[in-house]
Amino acid sequence: MKTSTVHLRRRLLSSVVPVAVLTASLLAAGCAVKPEPLTAEENLARVRTDLGVVLAPQEPLTKAVSMDEAMARAIKYNLDERVKLMEMAVATDQLELSRYDMLPRVVAAAGYVGRNNDAGSESLNLATGRRTGESTTATDKHRRTGDLAFTWNVLDFGVSYLRARQNANLVLIADERRRRVVQGIMQDVRTAYWRAVAAERLLKRLAPLEKRVEGARRDARTLEALRVQAPLQALNYTRTLVETLRQLQSLRRELVAAKSQLGALMGLPPGEPFEIEMPAASVMQAPPKLDVGTEALETYALLNRPELLEESYNQRISADETWRSLLKLLPGIDVNAALRYDSNSFLLNQRWADYGARISWNLINLISAPATKSYAEAQEELVSFRRQALSMAVLSQVHVAVLQFRELKQEFALTAEQADLDTRIRSQYTNVGEAGQVGELGVIQSEVTALLSDLRRDLVLADLHNAYARVMVSAGVDPLPETMAANDLASLTQAVGKGLSSWQERANGMLRVKDLMATPKAAAKDAPKDSRTETVKPEAPKQEPAKQVAPVPVAASAPAPAA
Repeated sequence: MKTSTVHLRRRLLSSVVPVAVLTASLLAAGCAVKPEPLTAEENLARVRTDLGVVLAPQEPLTKAVSMDEAMARAIKYNLDERVKLMEMAVATDQLELSRYDMLPRVVAAAGYVGRNNDAGSESLNLATGRRTGESTTATDKHRRTGDLAFTWNVLDFGVSYLRARQNANLVLIADERRRRVVQGIMQDVRTAYWRAVAAERLLKRLAPLEKRVEGARRDARTLEALRVQAPLQALNYTRTLVETLRQLQSLRRELVAAKSQLGALMGLPPGEPFEIEMPAASVMQAPPKLDVGTEALETYALLNRPELLEESYNQRISADETWRSLLKLLPGIDVNAALRYDSNSFLLNQRWADYGARISWNLINLISAPATKSYAEAQEELVSFRRQALSMAVLSQVHVAVLQFRELKQEFALTAEQADLDTRIRSQYTNVGEAGQVGELGVIQSEVTALLSDLRRDLVLADLHNAYARVMVSAGVDPLPETMAANDLASLTQAVGKGLSSWQERANGMLRVKDLMATPKAAAKDAPKDSRTETVKPEAPKQEPAKQVAPVPVAASAPAPAA
């Protein structure tokens, strides 16, 4: 008896020791984790990988870049646009994954079970209260198991279906965010392009004028040293030249970075040279035209602004979230079936199939049902109020953008007239200077004044184009159609040019806001289909779309006043 007890203890120790050693090793490994900064090689590899993407080769610049091509390159190569495209791809993949959540679970399993002794047991006679005294077993020491089980929860299917609909709306939200980024990029490109044009026009005139001022300053110092003039007169003359030179250098600092900013928006590597297509002189004298009424822009903005459409999709998501909350209050129904195998030799049937159904209900959910329903409805109301507040902000942005455009248009007219006057004055100073009737300083100052006036005119023109782009952004205008036959740079450039030239015609076909409020039924009946109201949606479970008022052409009305 003593020998068997010792033998049993040894066997227990031999089985416990490896487990203890393994546990200690795992604990030691967990305690040994320390912060490990990037090595120099890993950091260098990261930089090489990032530069390989950032400085990826683009279509070569074979000619001067027009504004339409600059916008097309920004759409194709700008990194912010790529980020939004990747976010949309991730949302689409998430939608694809959520569809699989609606399928039942089919689990295949296989295993091995063993023990070091027999799983024996005795029986108890309930009538006599005595043990039978015989030990029996019905399980092999070593056996193999396997099963193929099918499980489907009806409640989980409903929840997964609603989650899939939410993910479908998230795809559309990602697309609206991409649209918003593209619209912002287009505004930045337009402003940078016209500032770069101003820089190209004026920097060529700036260099020779700086040389003339520098030469006159050297001559003034020589005259001061020779005491040809009175000291105070010579010093004032030199001070005026230095102040003029400082103004010219300040102009150069303001203009020299404009072209680099345009290149960065187009996705060009820093410092890569490129030429800008210079607009014709008539284009530089003519401001952009805005032939759309403010009320038509309001309707266009309410139907097409990415932020409003995003909030509409958020309202769908909130509605589905309400249904998900209510579904979780219902009892769950599980349906299951399985094919099983067990190598246990004592079994009469080593292969068998089983099936069944089970219903379960957490009764505590009944207590929380009113609070859950109230919270879900409050979430829906919050999204609705947020969209309505955003609608008012959009209307205000349209009004402010149109007002700023009109004010800048008047300022441009005055600035252009002043630049013309200063150019004519410079011509007069040049003529009398050649005749010796005025000194070199007067001629230089007239040229600097004319240059400053030209710069102000060109910069106001750039601000005017920026205000025009702000009107487009406030109205939610897309520079590209919904679908394109190709994605090459030439097709993108052509599509941008067409979109920029036709958006005002589309906006003029909108019903005014006051008419929308007065005749919603007629507006919905006679509404044409606009490019943004027919958003192409990815495949998703069907659901009722949010009711919106569609655009309606204005019947035989007078043309909108030009801004």
